[in-house]
Formats: sequence, C-alpha cells, structure tokens
Amino acid sequence: MSKSTVSLVLNQSERIPAPTAARVWQAVRELNYVPSRTARALKSGRSSMLGLIVSDITNPYFAELTRTVSAAAATAGYDLVTLDTNYDPAMLAVHLDHLHTHRIDGLFMFTTERDLTLLPKLEQARLPTVLLNWGVTDVEAGTPGSGAVDVGEIVVRYDSGIAALLDHLLTLGHRRLAFVAGPTGYFSAEGRADAFRRVVAARRSQLAEPCYLQSDFRLGADVDTAVVDELLAMDAAVRPTAIVASNDLMAISLLRALYSRRIAVPARMSVTGMDDIAFAGYTTPALTTLRLPRRQMALHAFEMLRRYIEKEPLPAGNRVTVDMRLMVRESTGPAPQA
Repeated sequence: MSKSTVSLVLNQSERIPAPTAARVWQAVRELNYVPSRTARALKSGRSSMLGLIVSDITNPYFAELTRTVSAAAATAGYDLVTLDTNYDPAMLAVHLDHLHTHRIDGLFMFTTERDLTLLPKLEQARLPTVLLNWGVTDVEAGTPGSGAVDVGEIVVRYDSGIAALLDHLLTLGHRRLAFVAGPTGYFSAEGRADAFRRVVAARRSQLAEPCYLQSDFRLGADVDTAVVDELLAMDAAVRPTAIVASNDLMAISLLRALYSRRIAVPARMSVTGMDDIAFAGYTTPALTTLRLPRRQMALHAFEMLRRYIEKEPLPAGNRVTVDMRLMVRESTGPAPQA
C-alpha cells in the first residue's frame, strides 16, 4: 500500500475504497500510530498553535478570558500556549520571543500593560495578533490592519458604564466620591481613570471634586488599608461617602480594610468595583460593580484571530467594541446623613 493512499485515509479522503480504508485504520490501531504535528506543520506551514499573553493568570478577570479562549481554540483544533507577565511590561518582549520559537500561527495579547514598540515587530514577523484594549487605534503608526500583517483589537468603552455607575450613586444621594485608581504607567488603569474624570466633568454641577487615590490591582494589597485610613482621617464634612475602585479585586480589598476599621458598608461608606469577576456577587456585602462581558470579548478575539489565520473576511472589521453594564448589589446604599 502506497504512502499516498495511507495519507489520504488519514486525512479523511473519500477517494479511497472502504475496504482499503478499513485496513489502514486497523493498522493505525495495531501500531498505536499518532500523526506527527511537527511533520504536518512543516508541510502546511502552520503549527496549529496559538499564543496568549496575560498580565496575571491568578486574577479571575484574566482567568476567565484564558479559559474561554482555550476552549474555543481546542474546538477549532488549536493548542494554546499561555504566558503571564505579572504586570511587567518588559516581559511582553521576552514572551513574544519565546512564542516565536513555537512557530505560533497567531497571538492574543490580553494585558493591562502595553509596549507599542512591539507592533512593528509583529508586522515584521507577519504574526496575526489580537490585542485587548491597547488603544492602538489612537496611535497612527499602529493602527490595526495598517501593515503587512493583521492586527486587531477588542476595545472596552468605559464611559457609558461609569456614567451609569455615577448616576446610580447620585440617585442614592452621594455627592462626594473617592476614585481609587490602579498603578500609574498601565494603559488600562489610566484609561479607566481618564473615563472617570470625563464622566465627572459632565456632572460637575452635581458632584464635589472627587478625591483621587491609588492602589494596586491585586487582591490583598496592604495599600488598601492605607487608602481607607487616609479617607477616615479627612474631616467628616468633606470625606467621600462612596468609593469607586478601578477593579473588583481592589474593591474587595477595600471592603476588607473598611471591615477591619469597623466601617459598615454601605451604611457609612458605599463601595463599587469594575469587571464583575466571578465572586463579586459572593462578598459580604455583595459588590455593586460594572460588568465586562469577558466571554463575549474572548470569543470575539478568537474569531477575529481565526479569520486572520484562515484569510477570511472580518464582517465586524479589525476593531470590536464592548460596553460595561451596571450590576447593582448590596455594597451601595443611601449616602449617610451629616
């Protein structure tokens, strides 16, 4: 039996008579034959491997994105190599070089940090890539799809969600707010803070100038206790009555810090987050937050990358936008009376 006949059978060709195909499959079972992915990659020019770089795999936000992409990739016949930067921008280039050694067919970069100098490298490597909220459409040289390779982006529009959140707090009588931002130098953190400022500016007649503080993205940051102590040290006449945290992990840390200082939430202080991670509804009190459609975002990203690789048109174009949605729970209540 010729090699070409065996190859046709293994590739599910209908050109081979059933008795011949049956003999081939019998031999496959007896020999425990497993096709060589390396050989297939050399022949096809594809590895059937995708790369995914995230900021923190232990963060439920990134974990859900990773799980969704992994499942979609497996269904489509791809393996997924996932790497974690631990919020270090320098690791983006390191991980990109590492993924090149795997000859990946495409790349997802779902990171809070960004490095725009990598965009020309992606073009040079002809590596289809989908970014999550890198803001490259604001950078002329890095506009998605502008070069020899396809680069697309999932963009989160923060303003509408933050507007709904602030209107919710205004309805409850809150006029003095604190915004707890993530670390400086991270594009996502700065994007959320900038959106908050824009929304506040549009409601200037209804709100006092907010108190801007800074914390860490991760759960259990000691700085959250310092943030709470700074707020409690303020005179009651000017102290914020509601805290808007830049993400849910920060909000949950703030809930814990307020509890340790015997500050009842929401009776004495309302607290809100952003993202609506899986256990935001299981805190005590349950967290009011802004929901990001992470599963939808991940599926959009995967479909975009798959179409790039398969050279298929993109009906939605190179840029998909998503909005945040207000989830009202127990951590917000009427502003305390002076």
